[in-house]
Amino acid sequence: MIKGSHLFTRVLDDTFWRWIVTVDIPNDTATKRREFINWMTESYGVEGTDWSIRWSNLGVDIRFHNEKDYFKFMFFDSN
Repeated sequence: MIKGSHLFTRVLDDTFWRWIVTVDIPNDTATKRREFINWMTESYGVEGTDWSIRWSNLGVDIRFHNEKDYFKFMFFDSN
């Protein structure tokens, strides 16, 4: 499990993605990014359908479509 520090959350309107969560996680190498993507796929399903990410200077922005996935991530996978 990869746990990150929650920085921001926004509710999105007029888009497929309903929430965006910014999390500070180690992402300074390709290996760390790959580990995070693999963990997200195991935990939340297919990228691009159930969730989507973009890397930023703050860590990673994770977009969720399903409220169950969003709340699971907020309660169990971030601090």
